[in-house]
Amino acid sequence: MSSSSSTSRNQLQVTHVQSQEGVRVCDCVVPTKEQTCWQITNPGRRFWNCQNSMTRLKKCSFFEWKDEEQADGYYKNLLYSLKQKLDAKEELSEMNNLRRTIDEVEFLLSQEQYKVTKSEKEVHDARKAIGRYKMIVALLFSCLALCVLKLRGDCS
Repeated sequence: MSSSSSTSRNQLQVTHVQSQEGVRVCDCVVPTKEQTCWQITNPGRRFWNCQNSMTRLKKCSFFEWKDEEQADGYYKNLLYSLKQKLDAKEELSEMNNLRRTIDEVEFLLSQEQYKVTKSEKEVHDARKAIGRYKMIVALLFSCLALCVLKLRGDCS
């Protein structure tokens, strides 16, 4: 086990790091995750961070830079600026994709609403037809009852 120091938000901490098949492991014996910083102070700079520090409990505070810090200047600012533009384009692309998806869903919804309206009309028409059939059946029974009564009256 080797000892290394790392800086995290102006705090100096000493953390023991093991290397298992190229994977860094901190004191809590969890493999660290390599990430890239995109803040204006360190754009594109890679670091290792314990996966436990990324949870709500923040059980571990391991943090170690993988890369050397770039000198302030044109390339550092350019890298940050290009990342911001890329993010903006990705957000615009994602928004356009979402708009297309919304259009597709609205189209499908209108088709389903048409089907529902058509079905509701068919149900309404069927209920009307059932009402007419009930009236016809009632009339037939009334006629049948009158005929039975007439027949009984003729026989007596």
